[in-house]
Amino acid sequence: MSGRPVDDGIYPREPPPVGEAVRREKRVSDLPAAVLRPRDKLLRFGARGLNHAELVAVILGSGTRGQNVIRIAEDLVRDHGAAGLPQLGLKEWTARRGIGRVKAAQMLAVFEIGRRQAAPPGDEPRVSSPAEAYALVRDLKKARKEHLLALYLDSQNRLIARDTISIGSLNTTRTHPREVLQPAIVHSALAFILIHNHPSGSLDPSRDDVEFTRTMARAGDLMGISLYDHLIVSRRGYVSLKEKGLL
Repeated sequence: MSGRPVDDGIYPREPPPVGEAVRREKRVSDLPAAVLRPRDKLLRFGARGLNHAELVAVILGSGTRGQNVIRIAEDLVRDHGAAGLPQLGLKEWTARRGIGRVKAAQMLAVFEIGRRQAAPPGDEPRVSSPAEAYALVRDLKKARKEHLLALYLDSQNRLIARDTISIGSLNTTRTHPREVLQPAIVHSALAFILIHNHPSGSLDPSRDDVEFTRTMARAGDLMGISLYDHLIVSRRGYVSLKEKGLL
């Protein structure tokens, strides 16, 4: 048996000499940008020097065995688009391999801070027309998947909450009114506006869109919660079913 001390840990018992730490830091700073980790790239070039996937990777922090964090982030941006990420809920985040509840909570918190910073100061915005409703959901224009959202309003038409009802291949005939009206009850809303996007770019409401709208209006009336409108959004703009006389 040798006289060398047994090292039963994976970390050094003592920090490296100061000179060695400096040399390591210098080596990282000398690396080309293409091989830097997203966090090191941010520290070197600033947040504006990172693309969407790299920013997501910095927030997530780490990946999983067999899939690094930048790959997870790139897949997220590819599947949802940068504009779609703030609309994901806890269920959608945790459904992604490599993202548990802690990382999902971090993402939800970051996007909520951004949403609050982007909101106009003072009172919540008043929604008095389709154009004002569209201004609150313009980010859906570039979403690559279909989203069904609802804006919940108080008696003065002020925005109480914006909730994402579903994401994916939207089939309005399978969306039960309770999925839309339950948040309205939770938020004590007196009215709501439905919005869904067409990634194809079309602004033409389908027969299912019209029937779903009318079903939701009837269900809302039974609950004393009025459906004001249903907007269809695409990269070409928006269309209001109320303005088209379909509500």
